[in-house]
Amino acid sequence: MSKTRSTFSIFAGFTLSVVGGMVFDFGGLVAGSAATLLQSLSSVIPWIFLIYPLLLTVRGDINGVLTGKLGTALHLGTIKPTFKNNTERFIHLIVLMLILTLYDSILISIVTSLLGFLLKLNLTFLDVLKIFSITFTTFVFTAVISMAITFFLTFLIFRNKGDPDVLAYPVTSSINDILITLIFAAVCWLYRPWNSTVKLHYFIGIPIIVIVIALFIFLLVKYGKNKYVKSGIFQTLPVLTVTNLIAAGTGSVLALFSTILSSVPILIVFYPAIISTVGSQSSILANTSTTKLHLGTMKPSLSSLKTQEFSISLSGILTASLIIVTIMSLLGIAMFPEGITFSLYGSILGLLIFANFFSFFIVGLIAISATFITFRLGMDPDNLVNPLLSSSADLITTSILVLFFFLLF
Repeated sequence: MSKTRSTFSIFAGFTLSVVGGMVFDFGGLVAGSAATLLQSLSSVIPWIFLIYPLLLTVRGDINGVLTGKLGTALHLGTIKPTFKNNTERFIHLIVLMLILTLYDSILISIVTSLLGFLLKLNLTFLDVLKIFSITFTTFVFTAVISMAITFFLTFLIFRNKGDPDVLAYPVTSSINDILITLIFAAVCWLYRPWNSTVKLHYFIGIPIIVIVIALFIFLLVKYGKNKYVKSGIFQTLPVLTVTNLIAAGTGSVLALFSTILSSVPILIVFYPAIISTVGSQSSILANTSTTKLHLGTMKPSLSSLKTQEFSISLSGILTASLIIVTIMSLLGIAMFPEGITFSLYGSILGLLIFANFFSFFIVGLIAISATFITFRLGMDPDNLVNPLLSSSADLITTSILVLFFFLLF
C-alpha cells in the first residue's frame, strides 16, 4: 500500500510541477488576442499569415535550443545561475544563440518571399524588401528581449530548486509568443507597407538589414572556430533550415486556417496557446529525457519507455495538458464571450482536447525517438531535438486543428 501511495505521490508531484510550468501557456491567449490585430491587417498585407507562423516557429526553435542547452549546462555545472562572473560557456552560448537568430532572420525572409511567389500573391521587389525589413526588425528586438528574459527566468528557477527542464521552456515559450506577436504587429504598423508615401522600410529597414548581416558575418569569423560554438552551428543550422521549410508548410496550412476564422473568429485567440501547449509537452518530455541521458540515469533504448519513471512522466504530462486545455478554453471564452453558445463552447473544447491529444501523440513520439537517436549517434540532443519539435508541433497541431474543425463544425 505504501508503494502505491509513493507512486501516486511522485505522479502528483510531477504533474503539479508540469502544470506549474504549462500554466504559462495561457500567455498564448494574450498572443492570440494580439493576433487579432494581424487579422485586421491581412486585407492590406496579404503575406502576413505566411510570415506569422514562421516567426512563431523559429523563435520557438531558438528558444528550445537555448532552454535545453542552458538547463543541461546548469545541471552539469558548466554554467552558473548568475549574470556576473559566469563561465566562458555562458558567453559562448550567447554567441551561438545570436548566430542562430541572425541566420534564421535571413532564412525566414527568403522562405516567405519564395512562398509569396509560389502562392501567387503578386509580390514585387518592393514587397520583398518590406518582408526583409519587417522580419529583421522583429527578430532583432525580440531576440534581445527574449534572451535576457530566458536567462533571468531560467537562473531564477534553478536557484529556487526548480527543474529548468520542466519549467523553463513553457514559461519562456509563452512569453516569446506574446513578445513576437506584439512586436510583429507593432513593426507592421510602424513600416505601414500598404502606404506608398511612408517608406520607413528604406530609412530604417535597410540599415537594420545591413547591420544584421554584418553582425552575422562578424560573429562567425570571431567565434566560428570555438569548439562549442562550432559544434552548435554545424549540428543546429541544418535542423533550423529543415524546420524553416516545415514552418513554411505551417504557413500554407494557416492560410487555409485563416479562411476558417471567418466562420469562428475566436479560434485565432486559441491558436498560439494550443501550439504552445503541444510544444511545451513535447519539450518537457525531450528535455527531462536528455538530462537523464547526460547524467546516465536513462538509457537511449526502448526498454527505458517501459520503466515506471517514464510512465509517470508521460502520464503526468498528459494529465497536466488536459487540465491546462480545459482552463484555457474557459479563459478564452470569458475574454471573448460574444456569440458563444453552450453548443459552440462544447465544440471548441472538443476541438482543443482532440487536437492537443493527437498532436502530442505524434510530436511526443518524434521527441523521444529524436532524443534517443541523436544521443546514440554521439550528438547533443539539445542542439537538434527542440527545434525539430517546435516546428513539428506547429505544423502538426495546425493541420490537426484544420482537420478536426471540419469534423466538429
